[in-house]
Amino acid sequence: MSGSGQLQKGRPDHDHHGWDPLPFRTAMEFANGKALGICPVISFETHEDKLPPDWPQPNWMAGGVGLRPDPNIARIGQRDYGLRAGWPRLRHAILQAGLSYGAAMDVLTAERRPDLVAQIGRDVAQGRAEWVAHGLSVNRPIHDAMTIDQERAYIAEAKDRLLALQINPTGWHGIEYGESRRTPALLAEAGYNYTLDWCSDEQPFAMTVPHGRLTALPQMADLDDGFAFAAPRGITPESYAERIEAAGRQLAIDGRKSARVMLWHMRPFLSGQPFRIAGIERALMALGSLQEAYSATPSKLLCDIRLEGQTP
Repeated sequence: MSGSGQLQKGRPDHDHHGWDPLPFRTAMEFANGKALGICPVISFETHEDKLPPDWPQPNWMAGGVGLRPDPNIARIGQRDYGLRAGWPRLRHAILQAGLSYGAAMDVLTAERRPDLVAQIGRDVAQGRAEWVAHGLSVNRPIHDAMTIDQERAYIAEAKDRLLALQINPTGWHGIEYGESRRTPALLAEAGYNYTLDWCSDEQPFAMTVPHGRLTALPQMADLDDGFAFAAPRGITPESYAERIEAAGRQLAIDGRKSARVMLWHMRPFLSGQPFRIAGIERALMALGSLQEAYSATPSKLLCDIRLEGQTP
């Protein structure tokens, strides 16, 4: 997606995308003239209380009280709390601020919570939300020990089971950003247009894939509520809200020269807590009031952004 203004020496330490530092690339702009496009990404996740045989237990995961034998009641209960109590608060805050959101939905949550799917589906129909594929379950992420056939089957299974529920996402957000070395190529092969896993920039950029096309729509990892609230950071709700506001203000300033995107990941069981929601409401309202910014779903942001001088 990014365009080089002049050739620069250097390369990333992998082959998944090129090396194109912000100061040297052709400026980007949104078709509506705004400097910043905003989209919170909300994950809807189910913790399986019994993993399939030989499936490795994730070493790190937001929430809970560490690794425990199944059933891990703390992790199961926290995510149920998020869907039952935290999400209504967080949804109200997002919509009240006039923001659109990405709904990163894992398969088990979609299959087990038809009322939740129906509610989000109404937001999707109104253009306030967009479905994003989010794997099978929160403790069954893609990992590098999978064979290419296993990973291809995993991506296909997730897509097919969501489609059976009339959920047809065009983007992918891996569980805890989890990918293998093959994932971008396999996502493009499966027909996905974008991935939210690569937190490498403040603008969309092209991934290097052998077939098809895949765009990285980067999230801000430091605003991920799991990274913010979990140890060792333990950031206060007030400080977290201030960081969201500050990021929006600065990106709107930077976007005057070349448009920026602001996406970040929130979990209903963390950001929907009663002792955090007031600060998050204020932060979201502040973002919604930025004159130089607007909010849209991930696909709409990608559709709206272009290289300077191009026609839409």
